[in-house]
Amino acid sequence: MRASSAARASASDASGATRRAWEISKKGNLQNLKLNERAAREALGPNECRIAVRAIGLNFADVFTVLGLYSAAPEGTFVPGLECCGEVVETASGSNYVVGDRVMCVVRFGAFADEINCPVTQMRKLPNGWSFEEGSAFLVQGLTSYYGLKALGDVRKNASVLVHSAAGGCGLQSLGICERVGAKAIAVIGNPSKVDTLKERFPSLKAIIVRDRKRFAKQVRDACEAIGASEGVDIVFDATLGDFFQGGWENLARGGRYVVYGAADLTPRGDSIGLLGWIKLAWKFVRRQKVDPLMLPGENKGILGFNLIWQFDRQEELARLLAELLALDLPAPKVGATFEFSQLPEALRLFQTGQTTGKVVVKI
Repeated sequence: MRASSAARASASDASGATRRAWEISKKGNLQNLKLNERAAREALGPNECRIAVRAIGLNFADVFTVLGLYSAAPEGTFVPGLECCGEVVETASGSNYVVGDRVMCVVRFGAFADEINCPVTQMRKLPNGWSFEEGSAFLVQGLTSYYGLKALGDVRKNASVLVHSAAGGCGLQSLGICERVGAKAIAVIGNPSKVDTLKERFPSLKAIIVRDRKRFAKQVRDACEAIGASEGVDIVFDATLGDFFQGGWENLARGGRYVVYGAADLTPRGDSIGLLGWIKLAWKFVRRQKVDPLMLPGENKGILGFNLIWQFDRQEELARLLAELLALDLPAPKVGATFEFSQLPEALRLFQTGQTTGKVVVKI
């Protein structure tokens, strides 16, 4: 039974008249991210629900956003954040949700808040048995992995897949998708301390690479032999790039697809980039590996890049991707680190280090 208008209003009033949110007015420095409290609340639009946020999932795009390196980010003062999980406290006409529903949300910024309005097309009910923290860790990285591997990479049974940053949020989701469809995965990690995380979650995983900049190409070649992909991998799923691009590209089989969704190896560390940071970034950019498009027909390989944020302009496709992702019935995501709402900047700083496994989550 759908909640009455009185119930909706009562629940809305109970959620509080003010809204706390982390806002940034000037991109380029993490210290410009400020926690503010506002009295005003946005009215619900058609087919929207108001969500009392219980947990927020962090993504590498959040770091890029704050540092001013994310072209999709709005200008002026805004609230960053792409995903959250919480409870419905108010519904608008046209919604199939009711007050009290526990939901996961993916949004085009605005998630760094204790309350958010979300279109119903970008919400899904929290699976039974999942915590709010687990729910906040699923949609963005799940959609990123599914879209990159399936829609662009055409992953299928017996396909061979090189997964970079395999112990991170997207990496673990990608390995889960490969396992569900019967693909053979090679997991790439940057630290041997993450090996146990992979083996615990994926006991059948046959190839794990602790990457070495000087011999990465050979590491990939040996891993291909180990999984029976002597001609190379069918898909490289990469959010690292930098010094690790060439090793994957050299070992991409004919007809293979190199799918790019980030560039962590080029990402500056610290609260701001600064002059020295820009110089280092420019030096890495100039030295980056390049591929000549004229050579692609002869090599019979392809490079595809994407940014999930643009899928919000295609709501029907987004809904289809969500349905297909949820139909895989993946296990609850691994939450590797949890912070309080007041510690959100510290959570982003940890995320920058690349030393985490699973998802970094902020709870409210």
